[in-house]
Formats: sequence, C-alpha cells, structure tokens
Amino acid sequence: MTLELARIPGLDRPGPDAGGTRAGRKLKVRGTRRTFLRAVALGALTLGATALDWSGLSRLRRADAEYSPYGMPGYDRNDCHDAYPTGYAELTDTSGAYVNTYAACFGGYWRGSTYCDAGWHKYGTWNESGIQVDHQPVANTCGEIVGKNAWRWTTPDQKVYRCSDGFSTFWGGGYTGQTYLTICRAAL
Repeated sequence: MTLELARIPGLDRPGPDAGGTRAGRKLKVRGTRRTFLRAVALGALTLGATALDWSGLSRLRRADAEYSPYGMPGYDRNDCHDAYPTGYAELTDTSGAYVNTYAACFGGYWRGSTYCDAGWHKYGTWNESGIQVDHQPVANTCGEIVGKNAWRWTTPDQKVYRCSDGFSTFWGGGYTGQTYLTICRAAL
C-alpha cells in the first residue's frame, strides 16, 4: 500500500470518513478542528495565567521604602548607594549579637543590636544595667537631600541588616548626660 498525498486529510478539515462527535453535534455553529484546538489552548493559557496571578508568582516585588514605628523614612535598597552613593567602609559592632560577624553599619559612636527595639532604634527612657539611657531615633544623619532614619546592608554572607540611627543620652555610672550617635543593627 502506497501513501498518496491527496489522501492525507488536512489539519483544518475532517477526513472523508470522519463522523461528528457527540459534543460537536450539540453546537449550533460548526467550526474546524484548528478553531477547536485554538480554543483549548487559549483556555489552558487563561487558566494558567489566572493560577499564577492568584498565587502572586506573576507579580514583581516592589521595593517600598520602609518607615520606622515613629514615621521616619528608611532606605529600601540593600547596597546603601541611595544613602552613600560612593559606598562606605563598614564598621564592626561595638556591642550586641553581631560583634563577631561581618560588619554592616557605618558611623555612630557605638553600633550594635543593644540599641534596637523591634528592629528599629530604641525610643524612650531605658534602664540598662543601672544606667538610665534616653534613646531618640533621628532622621537627619544619613542622606544628602532627604534625611532618613535607617538603611539596609547586605553582608558578604548574604544576610541583610537594617542600620537605624539615633541619639542616646546616658545618666549614671560615671555619665552626666553625655549624648552619642548610636546605630541599631537589626537582622531582616
């Protein structure tokens, strides 16, 4: 048996011996196989796109600027180039949980997690080992045009930290109201 080109049915037309399907008989408008396959493909694409949209996978994450609990703005980048366009040399922490890890924050007389409360610089009066410390977050030490309270930094081990600025005034234990710029370092 030889195959003749004229006997091969076209994709868009049924063969000479093809009968109608039960689903096709109830349709008032007759379409071609190609139209049906297009409709099936379009339906599958629509369902897939809807599933992606519902799951949130199709949306790009926006980088929104953070705001401290006291309404002060922070930077939203992880390389700090919005705060320091030429970068900065990180300084190691002077106290807290990250003293023996990669440096992340810059500036301040003291830096560390001991100046943090809920991931931001402390606010209010705290008693720390018998010394009264008045903490005040500030937004005027970082930034060229608009002052910011905090910025993010990614260390070489790919951990991201927030460095939040504030002033701390110490009373007692040899301190008589000295105020220092302190930096809260919090893991994100």
